[in-house]
Amino acid sequence: MDTTSKASVVFVLLLVQAGTILLATIGELLFMGGLPFYLIVPVIRVTLLLFFGVMMLRGSRTGLVGIIVLQALSLAGLMFSIGVGLLPQVDFTLTLTGLATTVVLPIVAGFYCVQMLLGVRREPRPSALGAQAGPPDPTLPLAPQPISGGRA
Repeated sequence: MDTTSKASVVFVLLLVQAGTILLATIGELLFMGGLPFYLIVPVIRVTLLLFFGVMMLRGSRTGLVGIIVLQALSLAGLMFSIGVGLLPQVDFTLTLTGLATTVVLPIVAGFYCVQMLLGVRREPRPSALGAQAGPPDPTLPLAPQPISGGRA
């Protein structure tokens, strides 16, 4: 997978992450009485995700570093939430959606960003036919030959 494809995949993952953050924020606003205080951190986070994502698409190394830092903060925040959830007074429930968006998504996006930052390229694997085939046979025509003869 080349760098452009990885950047596109990471940007789509960032859009999914931003969408789930905004959806969770809307739900939190509805259940917490519409206090605008609950908008501050999610809106800043979504803005930074999109800002660094656009920078990454433009080829900026700063965008890659910013995405890596944001994804590391996501994972650190999850670990902190799990740690606080161990207290008897606090309940922490990890759902499958939460696991996908707060663990898998940041790990994949961060991994691709680290690969792009380091310039790691995988060599394409030869196809099954290409691996077994030898040099091309010079007696075979490269293009179909026109049919000669026929009616005049």
